[in-house]
Amino acid sequence: MNSRSERFKKRQLTRKNYSNKSHIKEMATSDLAKQLLSEEVDHRFIEEFFKTERPVYDLEVSGSEVTKSLELLDEKFSKDKYDILFESSKEVLIDQLLSPLKLSRSDLSDLDREFIYDRDNYTKSPKSVGGEGDSFRTQREKLKKESMTHDGKIQDTYTGEFHHASEMDLDHIKSLNNFHDSGGFMLSDSEKRQFAADSDNHGFTNQAINRSKREKDLKEFSETNEKLDKRRTNAAHARAEKAAEKYVPSGKVEKTVFVAQKAAQDGIKVGANQGLQQALGKLLAELISATFAEVKDVLANGFKNGEYNIDWIEALKIRMNNVKKKLLEKWKNVASAFASGALSGFVSAIVTALLNMFVRTGKNVVRLIREGFLSLSKAIKTLILPPEGLSIKEAAHEATKVLATGVVVTGGIMTGESISAMLNGIPFADTISMVLAGMISGLGSLFVVFMLDKLDLFGVNEKERHEFIMGKLESRITLNIERSEAVIERLGLTY
Repeated sequence: MNSRSERFKKRQLTRKNYSNKSHIKEMATSDLAKQLLSEEVDHRFIEEFFKTERPVYDLEVSGSEVTKSLELLDEKFSKDKYDILFESSKEVLIDQLLSPLKLSRSDLSDLDREFIYDRDNYTKSPKSVGGEGDSFRTQREKLKKESMTHDGKIQDTYTGEFHHASEMDLDHIKSLNNFHDSGGFMLSDSEKRQFAADSDNHGFTNQAINRSKREKDLKEFSETNEKLDKRRTNAAHARAEKAAEKYVPSGKVEKTVFVAQKAAQDGIKVGANQGLQQALGKLLAELISATFAEVKDVLANGFKNGEYNIDWIEALKIRMNNVKKKLLEKWKNVASAFASGALSGFVSAIVTALLNMFVRTGKNVVRLIREGFLSLSKAIKTLILPPEGLSIKEAAHEATKVLATGVVVTGGIMTGESISAMLNGIPFADTISMVLAGMISGLGSLFVVFMLDKLDLFGVNEKERHEFIMGKLESRITLNIERSEAVIERLGLTY
């Protein structure tokens, strides 16, 4: 029965049918009647029967019994709900399985650009990262030999005075730190090292002056140091700016376009890798699920599934074909995972690059931004294109979970860095910290989802709870009525 009204109509029809029937029962034969009358009365049985207290059936239901029954149904709903929740913990284990295969999101860190200034990224040899030319240190030794007079002195670029070579430093006229903050952060390691070794940005100066100048702009520094020759410093400053222009545009508009172009290149690279990673992760997860389903079927029905006329190789082919069919059915999920990962990776790379025009961000912040965009894109997708059968409130509830777990994952990233720092020096410290951070993120996500289900901000669980309890009650009532009607029909009675 689909509803109470339909069951009521059926009972009414049954009563009508019974009332229209004639209920003439077959009478016993005269021989049977004489046999019954000739039997002696069992007075002992009659006495025992009337002495025994007859059972009394209480058909009344108290309020406490109703409450207890509803509480049991509510507990059943909660148990089923949390069984599903904790079943999702297999995603945590799958993510840990993906980590050694370089498919977890933390493995994208090698693709992240390092926005924080690091002098070593400029002064090492460009050949070590696939570039060409000499390192700054090699270039410094060459220039020192070329600039040294017969008596071992070198002329100061900023003052014109001569000092012994041991007292001189080869200064980057436009400091590396200044160049980095002016857009050098968007260059590759090879380009950074080429700029650091560019002789157009080099000038020998006395160690005392170089220590005093540090990362300051030469033009501004010359205004506060009377020892410097303004004519010389202005010429050196112009030469250095022209050298920097070869690598990074100086105009605001041109620099913004330059950063955006480089960011787009980063976005394509990171987006493609993140999309591929998400797709492979989804594919591997589906493979694991499909394989487990086959293993479960093998345990239940045997390896050959009752087909005893085939050999084990043929049975294995059938099992593998079943897994393949299940994977092919999930191709849309894999494609969707690639698109979501690629888009969030592309957008996060561009936003991060533009943000660094104003403030430097480390790799951890880059990862946090990437995770944030990935969670945000999934949440927006859930809201705009909710899975079939989800209402707006249910979609909002699921989107909240996605965003919340994204926050937990970012916290897990920072926790992982802290653990890595604490374990520094211990063998396999990075691997240990990665696994621990993954478990913290996974279990933390489960806890957050559990709490969101408890809070039920959109009233989704309350609605599901009501539908679950009403469904159980409906099925129980239907079953009891059908059993009663079957008994009545067998007895040939009416009601």
